[in-house]
Amino acid sequence: MAILASALLAQSPVVDALAVLAFGYVALVGVAAVRDRSAPRTVYGLSLLVAVVAGFVAWLGIDAEIPITVSRPSSDATYVVEIPILRTLAELAAASALGALIGRLGDTALVAAGREPMLRVQHTALWLGAILVGVVVLYQVHFAATLPVRTLVLSVGGASVFIVGLALQSTLGNVFAGYALQTSRVLRKGDIVQLGHRGPIGTVWDSTLGTTRILMRDGELLVLPNSAVLQKDFMNLDQPSPRLRQSIQVGVSYDAPPAVVKDVALSVLHAEPLVLEDPEPDVWVANFAESSVTYDLRFWIASYRDRDAANDRIRTRLWYALRDAGLEIPVPIRTLRMTDVAETRARDEAAAERTATAIDALRACPLFDDRSISADERRELARAAVERRWASAESIVRRGDDSDAMYVIADGSCEVRLPDGGTIALEAGGHFGEIALLLRQERTADVVAGPAGATVLRLPRASVAPILARRPEFRERVGTVATQRRDETMGDVASALAPVRRVGMFAELLRLLRPF
Repeated sequence: MAILASALLAQSPVVDALAVLAFGYVALVGVAAVRDRSAPRTVYGLSLLVAVVAGFVAWLGIDAEIPITVSRPSSDATYVVEIPILRTLAELAAASALGALIGRLGDTALVAAGREPMLRVQHTALWLGAILVGVVVLYQVHFAATLPVRTLVLSVGGASVFIVGLALQSTLGNVFAGYALQTSRVLRKGDIVQLGHRGPIGTVWDSTLGTTRILMRDGELLVLPNSAVLQKDFMNLDQPSPRLRQSIQVGVSYDAPPAVVKDVALSVLHAEPLVLEDPEPDVWVANFAESSVTYDLRFWIASYRDRDAANDRIRTRLWYALRDAGLEIPVPIRTLRMTDVAETRARDEAAAERTATAIDALRACPLFDDRSISADERRELARAAVERRWASAESIVRRGDDSDAMYVIADGSCEVRLPDGGTIALEAGGHFGEIALLLRQERTADVVAGPAGATVLRLPRASVAPILARRPEFRERVGTVATQRRDETMGDVASALAPVRRVGMFAELLRLLRPF
């Protein structure tokens, strides 16, 4: 900017005013970029601020110079070349800002095209390349005629290169290791890695040229030098494919035929949406143990991120499925327990009656009738439902409660008390709590039992979530009912299901040049 200002009418008040405005605008852009706190924009913003401050001071005529004595090639005579510090610093900072800007725009263009953004090492190389080009241009414009390249190298280099090389030996080792990690792409940001065989597992938080940071499952941030990462054995659970095979073992009584057990277990695996259909799940007889036959359920999941949820759902559904089929999971203990057959039969009949009552109540609810879910899914919900009788005016749900369950009225009535003082009456077959089920928001209204009391089924999210995942039309219907009841939360529902909008390169350029 100092060069441009001196090339124009230096004494013109209009030019001076425009130059001051330009310096101020670029300074505001730099401050906005630094406040963004992302690494690429921070480099961009700092470079702009350095260029503005140094360039403005040099433009005012305040500068210091470094004298370099140069020998004439044809004689022993010498002459002095003075290098202005602030002007040179401003021009190099401008080249740095230009390199950061090009890197950011390149990332935006790659993401908009559906490709991966540039690696950190590519960003650094592009940034250093822009500075190198700036140095070359600076030399050609200002010093090519008066300062030979050989003299410049000998003045700046020499013993300092050797000293700096020894001081940065460890750092350079980490930098080259980081370059090897990023160019080989064995570790990428967001990858799940396991350090050593059966070691701790974490997610790659960031990988710079010097260190790799891994966010462990307990929330701890592990920082490793890149040279140490290359010396360790680790497994990348996301490459070359994020799909992983899982194994769950269960022991079933010797009285159960293996074919029946396999059929029940396979039905559970095929009904779970987190289990991939290709490769197909399998069930194997793994061992004849002391008190049971051990079966090994082997299946594939889309990613390690689904492992805990998939294992939990399969174990839960398998317990219910084996119990419904009359298959026993033996308890490996030596204690002898005497039971009353009549008492056991009465308990089982009472449980079956409660399940049948819950099924009837769910069938009477429009959200869970035959048009929405199957009879098996309704039975699954009924087994997980918790039934409770509430007295008249007794509070069922309080405003501000943190819960993700929904409720179905089996008998009686309920009253929804809105924050503005209004009320909504719900009769048997009605339901409430859909917003909390979908978005896990706090309760926004109070619900109390009606004048004659109410019998209410509480459906935990863990029982409804598998059906929501299996049936997109059911999820859409629940969402439609929720938005009809709560128009003011329609934005939250839409944002939760809306696709990510990609930013164009021109829009990103305007954002980078915007001071606010």
